[in-house]
Amino acid sequence: MITGINSTRRAVSWFAEIHREKNCNMRGNLFRERDFGKLRYLLEATAFALACPCFSRTCSLSFVSHDLLMQLRLVGWSFHGTPVELRDRLSLGETAQLELADRLRTRHGVRELVILSTCNRFELYCAGSERSSGVLLKTLVEDFGEPQLAATAYHLEDYEAVRHLFRVTSSLDSMVLGEPQISGQVKDAYRFYAEVGWTGKLLNPIFNKAFRAAKRVRSETGIASNAVSISYVAIQLARQIFEDLSGLSVLVVGAGEMAELVLKYLVRNGLRRLMVVNRTFANAVRLAECYGGAAIQFHELESYLADVDIVITSTGATEPIINVPTVQNCLRNRRGRQMFFIDIAVPRDVHPGVHDLPGAYCYDIDDLQNVVSVNQEERLQQAEEAQQLLEEELVQVRHWFQELSVVPAIRGLRESFEQTAATEVQRFLKRTKPDAAEAEEVQRMVRRILNKLLHAPSHTLRKFSGRDDQPLLLEFLHELHDLSTAPAAAEPIRKQHLSLVKG
Repeated sequence: MITGINSTRRAVSWFAEIHREKNCNMRGNLFRERDFGKLRYLLEATAFALACPCFSRTCSLSFVSHDLLMQLRLVGWSFHGTPVELRDRLSLGETAQLELADRLRTRHGVRELVILSTCNRFELYCAGSERSSGVLLKTLVEDFGEPQLAATAYHLEDYEAVRHLFRVTSSLDSMVLGEPQISGQVKDAYRFYAEVGWTGKLLNPIFNKAFRAAKRVRSETGIASNAVSISYVAIQLARQIFEDLSGLSVLVVGAGEMAELVLKYLVRNGLRRLMVVNRTFANAVRLAECYGGAAIQFHELESYLADVDIVITSTGATEPIINVPTVQNCLRNRRGRQMFFIDIAVPRDVHPGVHDLPGAYCYDIDDLQNVVSVNQEERLQQAEEAQQLLEEELVQVRHWFQELSVVPAIRGLRESFEQTAATEVQRFLKRTKPDAAEAEEVQRMVRRILNKLLHAPSHTLRKFSGRDDQPLLLEFLHELHDLSTAPAAAEPIRKQHLSLVKG
């Protein structure tokens, strides 16, 4: 490798000469001239000049390639600013989600996508589109047909979108800090879209980095051990109303993960009677047997409602399954005994009008926020520790993003040299007419030469990615080798660099 300040000065002077001569093409056809010594010197000088710190004084702009790998977009709604009656409109089944993904691909060129849809949030992560997250938000609002959604949405891009995903996956953005369900929900969403081919170069590593960060938060802080799930909060709310749950009868509608968590907490408190209802009776039987309750057929739901004190719903229904007339009939049969509904489903299982009936109390998932204060102060302290861990992980993500910014330049450099080498090899083979074994040996030799020549520039570009002088380094590379891979968005930077060098 070339060393010494004189070599650096020579490389820099070459670069300046490029800009002074308008029609200069420095790539040259060194293979045609058979001047491999000059070719190697040129590449080594390039690598050494790229590593030269003198460039850092000439430019203070930061540069980010607008390659596909950098175009991460996030649009979302959550319990933080969007009430449950609006979040109801955002609930989409898997088929509807995939149809939305196809529309975004057609309209905006989205190539990668993951939708996270839970009772507390709807978030869309995508990559590949040149549209801003604001444009994607406008499209989603129009698609849902709810203008009010525009005012409560949030949209982030690139690094800030990654930061948000890390916080969500680590449960630092949850209604209940440290609750364990969200990490599994994010994994399920990612796995679904990965299996149907909607994830790729960007979303695959980013989501896996988010899972790694969440694992560190759980293992290195106490936030998970002191956390309470939404299901636990629901039981705490019931205890505030009834104080003693041991003499009450409870009906749980739904047999999913949330419903099972409710059953677990209910059994700990002791109950007079427990019943489980589900559209799939076998699932109701399984849960009832596990927790000492009775399974009820779904069509018998109304006939049992009047006999229970607490109804907890957590289904995936798209419309309310318990309506106002049904509850009115139940209340008449109960002769003044109150009914308590905890609806932790989105969309809601219990019609909102039930809450207005005398003798009926209905709390949806937003109401549960009032109970979250249990252990909140301690969890907030642990959340600060967790955030510090996330920042450590995010530093690595930032470095990864910065390395990605030079990938197009590295790729262009390799393609340029490979194209030149291929042309010259074909000329050599045509002229010398070697046998197949000799021709293959020539090909292998050329590949080895290219790999060795390109190793130093590629390593140096990655090493200096993210520095303030990166624009000038990339400009040097593009001009030195007449590359055509510079993104159009870099043209303003290119012009400023030309003026800096010429001046």
